[in-house]
Amino acid sequence: MAGIPFTGHSRLAGVQRMQLEMSEPFRKRCWQLIIKQKIANQAACLALSGRSGADDIALMSSKVMSGDATNIESVAAREHFHRLFGEDFDRAGQGAEDGINSALNYGYAILRAMIARALSLHGFLPAHGIHHHSELNQFNLADDFLEPLRPMVDLQVDRMGVRDELTKKHREELVALIHTDVMIDGKRQAALHAAEVMAGSFLTACHEKDYTLLKLPCLLPIKPHAYE
Repeated sequence: MAGIPFTGHSRLAGVQRMQLEMSEPFRKRCWQLIIKQKIANQAACLALSGRSGADDIALMSSKVMSGDATNIESVAAREHFHRLFGEDFDRAGQGAEDGINSALNYGYAILRAMIARALSLHGFLPAHGIHHHSELNQFNLADDFLEPLRPMVDLQVDRMGVRDELTKKHREELVALIHTDVMIDGKRQAALHAAEVMAGSFLTACHEKDYTLLKLPCLLPIKPHAYE
């Protein structure tokens, strides 16, 4: 991440040491909170888009165990996408060239880069994740914290009515999501700032060894943040 102004070397080394020494129970509890919030945001996405099934998805959030041991995430995701884009929609084939999958992948990539930058600014190694651990992925940790924000992209793709082709206008609207409101720590914040709040709260949680200190974004209706 060239060009990112890190803090002093000693603090950077300390943050990375904390990250690498996270206990397995701590990782699993962090992942539990992340997935609970992701599923809650999927339910909100369905409600905001006027689809049915929001209550059923919200109920799944309450069933997520430590480490998502029963893989509620995949069950909720499948139901969420079918409710939002139709029973024939296939998110499992993520390499598909259809307009919806292309738009989702583009939007996720924008938010992933935003989150990776915020984590790096706080001294974390983006390649070392909480749950994601592919040796070929430089951004495992960013992918972990992307999860609660994925429904924001889903909602925007539905709002834009993308079906067959991802246009330049669609791309511009997806890039604009970084300046769109979410609720985090009891405040409306642009997603760009929410990523920094998430990263900062993760640093605090690691330092205190208390996963409950993690702050995660709640989905709101798509609306540009009003900067003061």
